[in-house]
Amino acid sequence: MRLRDSLFLLRLISLAVVLLTMSACGGGNETSPAPTATWTPTAPPTEEPQPVVPTATATAFPFAGDGKWEVSFQTSDGVLLSGTLYGQGESGVILAPAYPGGQEGWKAFAETVAAQGYRALTFDFRGHGSSEGVANTAHATIDLMAAVTFMREQVMVDQIVLMGAGWGGTAAIRAAGQDANVVGLAVLSAPRSVGELEVSDSDLASLTLPTLWLAARNDLGQDIEAMADQAASPDKTIWVYEGSSLHGTFIFEGANGPDLTRRLLEFINRLFGA
Repeated sequence: MRLRDSLFLLRLISLAVVLLTMSACGGGNETSPAPTATWTPTAPPTEEPQPVVPTATATAFPFAGDGKWEVSFQTSDGVLLSGTLYGQGESGVILAPAYPGGQEGWKAFAETVAAQGYRALTFDFRGHGSSEGVANTAHATIDLMAAVTFMREQVMVDQIVLMGAGWGGTAAIRAAGQDANVVGLAVLSAPRSVGELEVSDSDLASLTLPTLWLAARNDLGQDIEAMADQAASPDKTIWVYEGSSLHGTFIFEGANGPDLTRRLLEFINRLFGA
């Protein structure tokens, strides 16, 4: 091969090497490839929360079941009183206690009332039994009215008969006309006054509801006949047990106990329409 041809071949090889090198380096004017779109999975959209629509449910009747129930209720001046509730039904009897004896003196009769299909509430006045406060007869009417409110608003009875023994009967006379749900009053061995608790002529003149008055003849602590005479109600019955000196709920424990129970039950049944 001639020298001139060899030089020409060498130049062609050098040019090819240069071109290959520039292609490998990408050149200075080549643009970067456009970025590709990517997809990121997302959680499916949640449903809008639906408002909760309340459903009607039956409200349990207060103190439903067999009972009895130990209860407490507060007086208008903030004293907590303790009592015992018996029975079922929409009519009730409140049994105000005598002392000595307290609410336990009414226990057997309260169970009898419950067996007749009525409510019965026994309780202790303030300062007695498990009730709080300081014993004071001046507050007896306030305490008894708290029992009436409890029976009407918490136990949901629509008619009430008040029965009171001893000075519980005195308080019952004063309370009887203060609530329209009270439809009758039975007074057992009550005095006209005790301590700061006293029945006035106007208290007796305002008694227009049916009343029942009972006592033992030789119980010197009671004034039922005189008070019954002054009571305004045309529907009133007086019964005195001759030859007995038992007081208040203690009459239940003597020979006249069955007759006393019968008279009280007949009075309740008549007023409640049984």
